[in-house]
Amino acid sequence: MDGQGKRSSTERSSPGAVQHRSRFVWRALAPRSLGLPVGALCLALPLWELGRPLWVWGLLFLFVFVWPWLALALSLRYRDPVRHERRHILLDSFAGTFWMAAAGFSPLATCVTFAMLQANNVAAGGIRFVGQGWLAQLAGVTVGLLVFGAQFHSALTLKHLLFCLPMLVIHPVVIGTTLYEMAQSVARSRRKLRTLSQTDSLTGVYNRRYWSELALQEFQRCGRGGGPSCLALIDVDNFKAINDTQGHLAGDELLARLGRALRANLRETDLIGRYGGDEFCVLLPQTREHGACTALDWMRERVVRDEQGQLGLSIGLAAYQPGMGSLEDWIRCADKALYEAKSRGRNQVVAHPQVQAGV
Repeated sequence: MDGQGKRSSTERSSPGAVQHRSRFVWRALAPRSLGLPVGALCLALPLWELGRPLWVWGLLFLFVFVWPWLALALSLRYRDPVRHERRHILLDSFAGTFWMAAAGFSPLATCVTFAMLQANNVAAGGIRFVGQGWLAQLAGVTVGLLVFGAQFHSALTLKHLLFCLPMLVIHPVVIGTTLYEMAQSVARSRRKLRTLSQTDSLTGVYNRRYWSELALQEFQRCGRGGGPSCLALIDVDNFKAINDTQGHLAGDELLARLGRALRANLRETDLIGRYGGDEFCVLLPQTREHGACTALDWMRERVVRDEQGQLGLSIGLAAYQPGMGSLEDWIRCADKALYEAKSRGRNQVVAHPQVQAGV
């Protein structure tokens, strides 16, 4: 239990998590710093018509122009700024209904302000958060009634509509923009996570699990008569000796360079994966055996030359055959060809039909 508690605490306070939560707080600044002035304009006319004293206008000024930055500073002080920012949004709800009471529940200003408060709460925490907002709004109304008394300012003129128009136009745009940016951020995070789950971190090519999924799709496509396709297994010759003599870090650097070389020297449509250890796997869709042999041999020569002849690549190739019963059969054929390439002296490409023919 202690270990789990420590781990979860560490995750919550990790730099990435703190940065993500801080972005939430900064995103709340725009709706508040832009929404409060237009909201105040919406309520200003009934406040003026009711002859509210100077201290009310001073309090409104502080709320509109000081509170947004004070809320930002307070939220950023805490380790969990999102939690405290939501509390500040509840304070916004409290203040909103307080000012509705101060404005004598002027019909248009009250309806517009109340609707925008609900939009803020939904954007901040979903429907469940709206319920908490209602409690804060009830408290705000109660305090407002205690301070200003029960008044109803029923005036509803074109002037009142004009004072509410900025709120009706600007606030939805600000909220929509904020939600769009949040949705884009979530989409980027999901794409990043998907890429991380599909990619081998050392070499930058697909990991074995994801490559196997793609290979199965290609096998099924070929089985439906989707055209030629070739599968290759690539092994670094004498990789163990490199690890033993130069160290594991040197071996890792070599594999990383090889991953980059495979991506650079094969087609974008070719599916490259790390099969395990120093072994890579490549699918070459819509490619016949001769073309695959030529492409892989050219790639092999480029890699050997770039590494100044310090390593070789043994490559086993198998073209898809209609009689193959499963993806494992296809991989097994490529593995036999790889074994033959090593038996013949390494650093060469051998195709599976050649193995069967004893070439």
